[in-house]
Amino acid sequence: MKTLKIIRNCLDPKGEKCLPNEFGLLCWNVHKQNLGYRFDHFLKRVLEDYTIDLLALQEVKITSNTSSLLDSFHFVFAPNIRFINHMYGVFNGSRIPEYESFSLLSSHRESMIQTRKSAIFSTYTLHNGEMLLLVNLHAINFRATKVYHKELEMIFDSIRHHHGPIILTGDFNSWNKQRISFLMKLSGSLELQNSEIEHAHLIKSFMGYKLDHIFYRGLEVVESYAIDVKKLSDHNALYARFRAI
Repeated sequence: MKTLKIIRNCLDPKGEKCLPNEFGLLCWNVHKQNLGYRFDHFLKRVLEDYTIDLLALQEVKITSNTSSLLDSFHFVFAPNIRFINHMYGVFNGSRIPEYESFSLLSSHRESMIQTRKSAIFSTYTLHNGEMLLLVNLHAINFRATKVYHKELEMIFDSIRHHHGPIILTGDFNSWNKQRISFLMKLSGSLELQNSEIEHAHLIKSFMGYKLDHIFYRGLEVVESYAIDVKKLSDHNALYARFRAI
């Protein structure tokens, strides 16, 4: 995988520096639909209904002159597609500034559209002083299983050095038995657990295999749900509220 320059949005540095003891995460492949009234209206309602301190979004569209509710978060953005006036990529948003972030591009390109996929790694300070690593990825899709395995291994190799709490989430494109089995094998090697999500029938699936997941380690899950996004995207959102141990 290749390292990638990331884009940052930093808010007032005088705010909170640590995540609260209980904090919420929203993971969502927004399908490039994050600019516009319908998205902002829906996200505003979700932010009112759920405690959300972290955002892990995929297929986010960023322009130089369009504002949205996402601008109310500190964020780091890792583009995998660039045009003259806009970019697409993965997005980590937070109520607090991240300690540090880096991102990677996949070594391989998608077979049809010839684009790479990006992943972003951010660390945040927990209330108890530990460092939380949040990994947000959009896994490669239209390639052979061996390519998928190689790309996923590179993601996991990039986080093996972290000894504290981890959240690994995103759109894993885990749409067959071989992919999901390998994902679970790698997760087990890092003692990551797959969150048991209520309303799981809402999670985007293909051929009976779920594509979106929230894995975690060193935290307690208080609650987790799939949220119906009312056809704003081809993926519904995942929400989890965690407690520091």
